Amino acid sequence: MRLLIPVCLSVALLTGCQKPAPPNPGKPPEPQALAKAINRPLDRAKDVQKTVDAGAERERKAEAEATQ
Repeated sequence: MRLLIPVCLSVALLTGCQKPAPPNPGKPPEPQALAKAINRPLDRAKDVQKTVDAGAERERKAEAEATQ
């Protein structure tokens, strides 16, 4: 029993230190969830900014036409 526990721990540690398998070159990697989580709010903010800019441009044009 005293010998079994250290041997099992040694085997577990040695298998944990092996290099991971290389990725399959024929299959592209899955999209990263973190990148999506970061880019989704940024894309939304850019769309909102475009909407705000378009509204401001319409107001400027309307004001310019009203003053003429």
